[in-house]
Amino acid sequence: MKITAVTMLAVLSGAAAEAGKPGQPAERTVIVCMESDAIGAAVAVPAKEIASKMFAAIGVTLDWRHNCPAQGILISLSEHDQAERRLPQAFGYALPYEGTHIVIFYDRLQRSADPALIPSLLAHVMVHEITHILEGIARHSSQGVMKAAWDGSDYSAMPLTPLPFAPEDIDLIHRGLAERAAQAASTPAAGNTKNRHASNAITR
Repeated sequence: MKITAVTMLAVLSGAAAEAGKPGQPAERTVIVCMESDAIGAAVAVPAKEIASKMFAAIGVTLDWRHNCPAQGILISLSEHDQAERRLPQAFGYALPYEGTHIVIFYDRLQRSADPALIPSLLAHVMVHEITHILEGIARHSSQGVMKAAWDGSDYSAMPLTPLPFAPEDIDLIHRGLAERAAQAASTPAAGNTKNRHASNAITR
């Protein structure tokens, strides 16, 4: 997860047009729950606001809740990354084929940025991992918030202008949301584990 500088205005204009194409809903809502007690409201609140604005730009609403329903996305914050040596360079990971869980290594974020920049960095990490869940596949893009590795210019841009979604990510997000909605409508609650736990492949 690192990023390349892109002209934000042009990309956001393209995102809005993409989200408004025929056959795509004007807006979709995603329930997200974050275990944020350990980091406090001073970081959690602005991080959630930034993440919500980034998704709102492509017609997706994040519905933040404390109690997570079965269809929600649960973000856990790990403060002991020593137990996750298999991902030494990652700020977090998602389980896109499982469809529910995200883990963020919050202590790594704290070591990587000044305190004033933590909310923005946390927001981008959350958006990156939520997108993995919504797209439902293990992939990255060559530009935007879904790059596999952000660079120095990306980190510098984050506090000023949120990193954008690449056009292909906007399409995959809406397709993934449509599929999740269809599965929720057609699959009995007791049978939801079949698709969600088919694979626990990790995506950073």
